[in-house]
Amino acid sequence: MKYSEFREKVSMKFSVDNDRFVIARLREVPKFSDKIFSIIRDKKEITVIAKEGFQLSAISEERFFKLISFDVTLPFDLTDFLSHIATLLANKNIPTLAISAFSTDHIFIKEKHLDSAIEVLKKDGMTIS
Repeated sequence: MKYSEFREKVSMKFSVDNDRFVIARLREVPKFSDKIFSIIRDKKEITVIAKEGFQLSAISEERFFKLISFDVTLPFDLTDFLSHIATLLANKNIPTLAISAFSTDHIFIKEKHLDSAIEVLKKDGMTIS
């Protein structure tokens, strides 16, 4: 299903987490905690997204990000959603890091771009919850 068809059927809402996040590259997988949003391990590296203040032994890290979550259940056959969001934000020079969960998507935005990102999403007809 194309995003344009899906959007006609549902109200698109998003939320912004109050916490600040750090995205770090690590040598070892840390013990999981409620302060960790995600651990991604691939063939080349371990990436951890954690709340500010969580002690990480980082090789390198980027600070500070805000989490925007899309408050709608996204079907597995949906196409164009993340590309639509990424294009909207890229057109305003706002870089994103997208993370997909089982039924919803999340994006991390540098804190300095948060107000602009919210404005872009609202202009696209989404509401903040």
